[in-house]
Amino acid sequence: MNRRTFIQNLTGVAGVSPLAAQQESRASKPPNILFILFDKCRTDAFGAYGEKDVHTPNIDFLAETGVRFNHCYTPQALCGPARASIITGAFPHAHGLRKNPYPKAPSPNNCNYQESIPDPFRDTRFKLWPNFPYLLNNAGYATAHIGKWHLGPANPGFYDYWKSFNSGLQHWIGEPYESEYRPDVHTSQGIRFIERHADEPFFLYQSYYAPHERHDPPKEFLTHYEGDEHAGYYGSVSNLDWNVGRLLDALRDNNILDETLIIVTTEHGMTRIARAGTTVGMCIPYDEAARIPLIIRYPKLLPEGKVWQSGVSLVDLMPTILEAAGVSIQSEEMHHGHSLISEIREDRDDWKRPVIIQNIPQAAIEGSFYEERTIREERFKLVLRKFINKPYLRPGELYDMKADPGEAKNLYEVPRFRSTIQELAQHMKSWGEETDDELAVELGAWAAGE
Repeated sequence: MNRRTFIQNLTGVAGVSPLAAQQESRASKPPNILFILFDKCRTDAFGAYGEKDVHTPNIDFLAETGVRFNHCYTPQALCGPARASIITGAFPHAHGLRKNPYPKAPSPNNCNYQESIPDPFRDTRFKLWPNFPYLLNNAGYATAHIGKWHLGPANPGFYDYWKSFNSGLQHWIGEPYESEYRPDVHTSQGIRFIERHADEPFFLYQSYYAPHERHDPPKEFLTHYEGDEHAGYYGSVSNLDWNVGRLLDALRDNNILDETLIIVTTEHGMTRIARAGTTVGMCIPYDEAARIPLIIRYPKLLPEGKVWQSGVSLVDLMPTILEAAGVSIQSEEMHHGHSLISEIREDRDDWKRPVIIQNIPQAAIEGSFYEERTIREERFKLVLRKFINKPYLRPGELYDMKADPGEAKNLYEVPRFRSTIQELAQHMKSWGEETDDELAVELGAWAAGE
């Protein structure tokens, strides 16, 4: 079914007036979807999380009138793998994209593929189909991607409007402070897309490269942070918040704010602590990098001002979006996420399912690289690693996230926590068996003493 047929079926009977048809179309059409993604954004960069005095009134409005998730985790604290998990609803071990792809070989870095990958969607190593933008496009949605994509340099074929790049562009289009600021330009492009498609279902994937380095926003966004050593970082987020406000104004001006499912999140955060395995703050399981902000607003289905305490993951976004859109998932083979709409409407805020994080480090520990599996439940987080260059498994890490949210005290070798480790390890093993994650099964069995 093409988009015109799809929209005609929604508007109903021929012969009604254009205004009546437009009103009927808006009353019966699926929600518009505005998905806003930041890059390398910490939870303390949003005022709604109450962790720091920051200026983000527009994002805070979305939290006040929507749902804020207090324990959202990335499936892998790295751009490309996390973005692949977002669109597929699958964990990195299943979709297979474990490092950042570039169309040309980048400088050596353990988190980048060292060979040229011009098109991950047609590379047989990766399983990026089905994905929700493709399914939305097939269901009649007008689709757009604007900004950083990091899944290849070209339109994979399911976006009607494409103003994007793989990664690595500077935030200023020309000379810093003397040219246009790229996030502002990308927002203007997104506004034009909204205006053109306000009367039909649309999906806008508005993806910003900021607040990834360099932290050089327009200087007026630094005034709130005078004297802060990270003023450039938080000022970058305040600029993004201003641009979020511009997008919200475009929805208001077209009378579709409440007709739009709005999601704001990031693919990972960043640590400022000297953590083993990282070089620029990513690829680690600690909360500064792995726990991320997530806010969802859609008043037709979700409550206002709700704070969700149970753990959720970016893999949950695909089923959430498709449920809201009324689009069925054709294959359950790789689908690992759960619809957050269903869980919220049924008030299942009970931490009954754990959160899993899968990392490959940027930097070796004692000369050895490794793969890592982390399980987070309501109170504890267990980190297990398998090192590549040495054939044995090393002791892991256990943190009491209620008593020690900064993850400063490793309890793994404390005898009285042995039963806790075994229980968490069994849960990791079970999860690995359910999702065909061989490493989760191996590490879980080892830590459980099997």
